[in-house]
Amino acid sequence: MVKIIKAQLLDVLPLEIGFIYAERTKLPTGEETVAFYVYDQDGDKVLPVKIKTYLEAKFGLQYREIARRLGNYLACDAAILKSNAAATLFSDGNMNIFDSDGSIAMQEKLVYQNCPIRSLALDGNCFWCVVPDRNSIVKFSPIEKRVMFRIGGGASVAFRRPTSISKYDNFLYVCNESTNMIRSVNLNDYSVKDYIKTKEPIKKYFRVGFVEYIVLESGIYSIDLSDKL
Repeated sequence: MVKIIKAQLLDVLPLEIGFIYAERTKLPTGEETVAFYVYDQDGDKVLPVKIKTYLEAKFGLQYREIARRLGNYLACDAAILKSNAAATLFSDGNMNIFDSDGSIAMQEKLVYQNCPIRSLALDGNCFWCVVPDRNSIVKFSPIEKRVMFRIGGGASVAFRRPTSISKYDNFLYVCNESTNMIRSVNLNDYSVKDYIKTKEPIKKYFRVGFVEYIVLESGIYSIDLSDKL
């Protein structure tokens, strides 16, 4: 692994050219604030950006209205839908789906077996999410407003306190807090395999082109073939 960014990270958003991240920092007065930066993958450089750039990357064209309605826009996961609508999900299971004009189309408290659902990985008209307290991942349909499918949980040891999920091609990548491991799920046959293991909990996995990244407490790292299990 190669450390790309060392920062007190609050959020990380992949882009086509690299990624944007929000960092907790201190002003000369000692007061804490939030700063936003973009990492240019091709140029291997970090540049400051305005909050507008971060919000638009996270919520789409109606970012002002969505951010106003949410309040704490840093704490949620988000996905921009094909219709230019946007979905947000907080760690307590509170989901919002916003229409393309920024108005709220749906508000739901997502729970599975009385436990909050978190993290968003868009899959067609559904979302894959994690249920940390049930050691499982679920596929949620906002149209039917219910969980359609579950992997793990119960006696299964496929996942150990999963905290985030990503989807690339026909695979899911699930970050497990209790094992410091990412496990992959092949959506063709739902087989689960070890993918990456580190010495500290993995908060997020994402890709930019052919480059893979993980977010740890200590920063953002790029990974290569030698890091994979």
